[in-house]
Order: sequence, then C-alpha cells, then structure tokens
Amino acid sequence: MEEKQILYIDFATLRQSYIEVKKFLEKASYEKVDNSNILIEQDLGFCGDDTYFLIEEFVEKYNLDFSKFNFSEHFLSEGESANGFQVLFNMVLLPLYFLFWLVKEFTFDLINLNKYLIKIVKLFSINQRETLDMSFGDLLTSYLNKKYTLRSNVKFVLHY
Repeated sequence: MEEKQILYIDFATLRQSYIEVKKFLEKASYEKVDNSNILIEQDLGFCGDDTYFLIEEFVEKYNLDFSKFNFSEHFLSEGESANGFQVLFNMVLLPLYFLFWLVKEFTFDLINLNKYLIKIVKLFSINQRETLDMSFGDLLTSYLNKKYTLRSNVKFVLHY
C-alpha cells in the first residue's frame, strides 16, 4: 500500500482553492458542482476531446505539472466514445435533451432532468474499456499541490 502524501494547508487557502476550481468546472460544464465527488466524465457529461481540452485548459490556466498524467487511464478518447449505435441513439435522444433543457431553464434550475438523461445514455453506451474518471476533488488536490495528484493519495492536514 502506497503511503499518502501529507499536504499542510490553512483553511482559508483550501476554501479559496475550492471556490476557484469549482467556478472553473461550473463555467466549463454549465452544471452545478456541489461536492468533491463529482466526476468529470460520468456526472458532468464530458467525453473524448471535450475532456482533453478541459484538462488542458485547467493545466495551462493554473500552471500545473501534469507530466505524469495518463489521459487514457482516466478517460475514453473521442474514437472510443463515439460509435455508430451511440451516435444514432444520441440523435434519437436529442429532442428529449432539448425538452429537459427547456424545463431546466423555465424553472430557473429548480428542476434539472439532464442528469437522468446522462444516466440513460451511459446505460446504453458501449464502451471498450473501464476508466478511472477524475473527480472535482482530484482537480482540487492537483491545484493545491501544483502537479497531477489524485485525492486518494493525499492526506490534508489543516494548520493555522
């Protein structure tokens, strides 16, 4: 078992970092990020090149070292995530997605059915392999550590 890295941090810095990374993800995904377990691919609906560009923008914006990051370990590539059946299935669901979007907009985000549609799409998707995905907490940990770091490998210790 790998020993966890200990990261000493004060609460104000942790809170400010949380807000910064949360705003970044919400702006990029147009979805509400309400906890650190939110997954980029599964919960926010990013896939393929969209995920690649999101990670690239995150790394460049905050000047992080992601040299040890293996994209294919965490996410499917564009070619893997798009197949003929999936494209046809998504075209059939497009009117439903538009209807769900209208409900969300007209209820001022009180009713958000998009997450259920994403789960339906994921249920019928045929992926070639399992991936780890990446959570908001992983991005936050990388932001605080200034390099690619999974949250599960770090123990945060608050100090004054």
